[in-house]
Amino acid sequence: MKIAFFDLDKTIIKKDSIVPFMIFYLKKNPKSIIYYIKLIPYLILFFLKIIDNNKIKYKIASIFKNITVEFGEKIGKEFADSIIPNLYFKDALDEIKKLKSQKYTLIMITASFELYAKFIAKNLGFDKCMGTELWTFRDKFTGYMYGKNCYGAAKRYRLFTEHIFPNHKHKNIAYSDSISDLPMLNFAETKICVNPNNKFKKYILKNNNEGFLTVKWR
Repeated sequence: MKIAFFDLDKTIIKKDSIVPFMIFYLKKNPKSIIYYIKLIPYLILFFLKIIDNNKIKYKIASIFKNITVEFGEKIGKEFADSIIPNLYFKDALDEIKKLKSQKYTLIMITASFELYAKFIAKNLGFDKCMGTELWTFRDKFTGYMYGKNCYGAAKRYRLFTEHIFPNHKHKNIAYSDSISDLPMLNFAETKICVNPNNKFKKYILKNNNEGFLTVKWR
């Protein structure tokens, strides 16, 4: 089986999806404004780099507190259908289409909330989506994450817990914009670095024997 692993934010789409989703969600559920207000001090700490993206992601999960799973998924699907299409890299869509024609199994693995990422993956014809999960109880969201933020080393852990063990590494490809995704990229021999930033470019140059390829997607 040939597998193509894809990050989502800044790899398939041109920006982080979390802020557009938070804006979209607030418009659909104005009553959640109280949780956004409580989130402000943590956002300030995040932008000052006092807390990391794992901590802020746990706090962001609180905005979904007490909504039903049905309502949350309805918003997630609407976001994937109406907002995300304007953010796709055309080159990413072409690459996905090519890989599907070559019979690759497509796996999206992203730090974005699975609440909406799974609908993006479905729209693109992916076989599986793994994102940051939200904890539910009695058909409602609790306002907490379930497990870890699907970021960095947690992506590799998630692949193992989902029993994805590529048997033929040389047939697999991974796509990401970020050096934080090295644990995922290492599941493949061919590592496609999409519009990498300077930090990632330096790493690629120092490790050019690891199968990295740099592409510019628009």
